Amino acid sequence: MRASTDADWVTLDLVRLRHGDVNPAGPGFRTDGVPAVTTQRIPGRLQPIHPGSYLRASGVVTGAREIGLDATVWPTTPQVGRVQGVLSLTDDSGRHVVALALDETGTPVLTTPDGIVVRAGQPLLERRWYRLTATVATDRCQLAVTALNPLPADHDGTPQSGAGVSVDRASEVVAAALDVVTHTGHPVPAGLYNGKIEAPEVRRDGMVAARWAFEDVTDLAVAVDMTGNGHHGELRNGPARAMTGSNWTGDVDDFRQAPEQYGAIHFHDDDLIDAGWEIDATVTLPADLPSGVYAIRLRSADTVPAELPSPDVDHIPFAVLPAVGAARKKVAFVLPTFTYVAYANERLMDRLDYEAAGITDHPIVPGFHDRLLAEHPEFGSSLYDHHSDGSGVCYSSFLRPIPNLRPDYRMWLQNAPRHLGADLYTVAFFDHAGIEYDVLTDHDIDADGAAALDGYQVVVTGSHPEYYSGTMLDAVQVHVESGGCLMYLGGNGFYWVTSADPRRPEVLEIRRSAGIRTWEAAPGEHHLSTTGERGGLWRWRGRSPNKLVGVGMCSQGWDEKAPPFIRSEVSYRPEYSWAFEGIDDHEIGDFGLIMNGACGDELDRYDPALGSPPNTAVLATSGRHSNYYQLAVEDVLMLAPGLGGEDCADVRSDMVLVEHAGGGAVFSVGSICFTGCLPWNGFDNNVARLVHNVLTNFRNRNSKKF
Repeated sequence: MRASTDADWVTLDLVRLRHGDVNPAGPGFRTDGVPAVTTQRIPGRLQPIHPGSYLRASGVVTGAREIGLDATVWPTTPQVGRVQGVLSLTDDSGRHVVALALDETGTPVLTTPDGIVVRAGQPLLERRWYRLTATVATDRCQLAVTALNPLPADHDGTPQSGAGVSVDRASEVVAAALDVVTHTGHPVPAGLYNGKIEAPEVRRDGMVAARWAFEDVTDLAVAVDMTGNGHHGELRNGPARAMTGSNWTGDVDDFRQAPEQYGAIHFHDDDLIDAGWEIDATVTLPADLPSGVYAIRLRSADTVPAELPSPDVDHIPFAVLPAVGAARKKVAFVLPTFTYVAYANERLMDRLDYEAAGITDHPIVPGFHDRLLAEHPEFGSSLYDHHSDGSGVCYSSFLRPIPNLRPDYRMWLQNAPRHLGADLYTVAFFDHAGIEYDVLTDHDIDADGAAALDGYQVVVTGSHPEYYSGTMLDAVQVHVESGGCLMYLGGNGFYWVTSADPRRPEVLEIRRSAGIRTWEAAPGEHHLSTTGERGGLWRWRGRSPNKLVGVGMCSQGWDEKAPPFIRSEVSYRPEYSWAFEGIDDHEIGDFGLIMNGACGDELDRYDPALGSPPNTAVLATSGRHSNYYQLAVEDVLMLAPGLGGEDCADVRSDMVLVEHAGGGAVFSVGSICFTGCLPWNGFDNNVARLVHNVLTNFRNRNSKKF
């Protein structure tokens, strides 16, 4: 366990999470202590985080008399007002001896700690390609800048000369930073660069010492030295790989087809993969600890406050899987951890005005966790955010503080739980109903494939399984086709093509395009560097969620009152009476702890044209939505009036049942808000009853081939 706090002492124990929402209309925040795990009291300390990506290679220039530095650059913030290192020669302490850099105005320079030695004639322009060539020796230095697509009076390669610099103390090469000094055991970069770097080369006394092949993405954390000298570079904090270079022609958009055109890496001064904190405590879990959702609880006071959130208590959540070789329960609840990581530290509240955009009618309410995140930009961003240079964030990791991944987190957009907190509604429902279950995660299914679901009769999703890999889709499909059952209790599921880095499974990657999105991948950069597959929506890869679960994403919106489901005529047929046993209501879910209803946030609809199976039974459809809900962009061919919920019949949530030939079935609700109905009125309501009926039927089918 890693922590950072300004408290003198912290009490640490283990709790099982039962319910997260503090709303007084529900059960309240609930945890169970785990007495078998001893409470610890540990000293508090502050642990810093140093974001920013860079390359570091050792032993490249040791003992050289003359050094040559070459790099092709595409700067994205050349006039940011500070020095940005492109290629630095550093001493053993990590401080630059001499560096090829951009000064505060974006002008290329050769600089030392004592000042600038050579300066180019004019600044570089944003997002244009240039070749920088420099020579550093004791008797002279030289710098030439060539614009690869020159404008009138642009850099023409004419060299500029300056006084000599001794490189006796130089030992390492750093790219995309000026210095990387080790402080308290951690590398601290300074003078970070924003933009692409391509084909960097270092010459030692006239001979090529290192030339890094950025097009080689075998290991995303390594820059391969193609000279054979073995000076491979370590890439820290996850700069973007598989990026188009200066020679990209536009004829291909897959880096695997023309790797020589993808020789660039995009560095950012706010990249972050691993906070790099040291371990403060170790918690040993009992061998017989039941599968479930747990948290390390940290308290800076002796007692937990009656109401959460609070700066005096924190819960670091994790899943405990069933023990290896243990008998599996019939029901597996899958936490959508890919989606948790995708949304980790999202900062949309700071960038987008949802009220002005007309997709919500209630005030934005930031909570304690949101304020904490805003105070700490060094925690990194989500896959929804932009880097400081405006490019989209395509990598996210859980190896950092994530304030919005907490059981008591209330999302600012609807002032209600989303993600983990909303999934704890389902946990609370299972516990209340006495349903035995195991907990799995997306990461486990991605790692183990269909084998992760072997032995389970019913797989239940979380409320928002939006981010999915091909391996995960395959696993769920095999489960259903082999006789297993699936309950999709959410919305906007199975939407974005997502992959985990095979070497670092804590790192997820997406490339956004075509769907509802907050950024767009640049031309030629739509393929995932981790797997090579094309990113974007699964729908455009021929694997729409409709095919898998009968419904697919169609709209999003946030207002004060989410409508209920209205039962269809089909739902009253005798063959579906088992699902509605004990339910006389025509409306399902006209209540809830999220937006006061069952159908809201993000919605999925039944659509045969998108692959919903012909035998899909639509059991219920949401009541009319407000115009805060608009038709998803992937469904819009021509812009025209009437795309809001009040006028467009395609803006809706459908509850469906799909029977499969092998005896399995899929039940889908197509709404993120849905699970917020489960605890209403002490779990005595028609949503909880319906879910219990379906789960009981699915669990008792005994059709899964074990």
